[in-house]
Amino acid sequence: MKWEDKLSLLHCITSDLQAIHSQNYIHQDLHSGNILQETLQSARIGDLGLSVLTSRNSKIKSNGVYGILPYIPPEVLRNQPYTAASDIYSFGIIMWEILFGIPVTGIYAIFHERFGSQLEIQIALNELRPPIHENIETCYINLMKKCWENDPEKRPSAIEICEAFAKWQIDIKILSELTEYDTKIKQRNIIDDIIINKVNSTNEIYSDQFFSYTKLQSAINNSESKSKNLIINFEEFISLAKNSDNSFNQIWNNKVDNRLLANNIEL
Repeated sequence: MKWEDKLSLLHCITSDLQAIHSQNYIHQDLHSGNILQETLQSARIGDLGLSVLTSRNSKIKSNGVYGILPYIPPEVLRNQPYTAASDIYSFGIIMWEILFGIPVTGIYAIFHERFGSQLEIQIALNELRPPIHENIETCYINLMKKCWENDPEKRPSAIEICEAFAKWQIDIKILSELTEYDTKIKQRNIIDDIIINKVNSTNEIYSDQFFSYTKLQSAINNSESKSKNLIINFEEFISLAKNSDNSFNQIWNNKVDNRLLANNIEL
């Protein structure tokens, strides 16, 4: 799919999200399974059954949250209410799927093999996000990473994202930059066969699960991150996917340790 078409689809999605937020509603269940593609260049957001007014959402109390883990915002895992910014986080995950052309659920299945029951903590506390190639920066990746911010206040609004996509669709320089990014991904064989196999075999695509706040709260209460996301690059992720010795454990632990030292955080 050409980037003109990808950006058109993303613009349609953010236009719908902007309309939802303008009425003081929140979707609360935004993921690729709820995106209804009408044509190659047109899509809309479906399944608005969980959408609620922002004023009502703040009063919701429960012992956990139902959802598809990759799309659940970190603040919601930390027992904070859904907000419009929470929808933006979920949209940022959809941006990743459109960038790489594979479901993010397969990626998180590999994360789960490594982190097990600690995966939610790694997302909410240590800011684990989907892998990207850190050495290739584009305006698209920068925007996507802003959507992933742990602090909801730092995420862009739906209208800001919508305006960006509208500009990028007609910007020849940016379209060329994004096309070049696709070429570099293919040249470096970033999407390894083992990842594709895991994506194709996972049985958890778009299935809701329950995540308990009790399980997460003690660890999360003891630390509060104010740093940038700990992004895994694809070379590191392939090491994790292939389960090659303890190299990934060392890489990840170093990332977490460096973040804690930089912020004077003790666990």
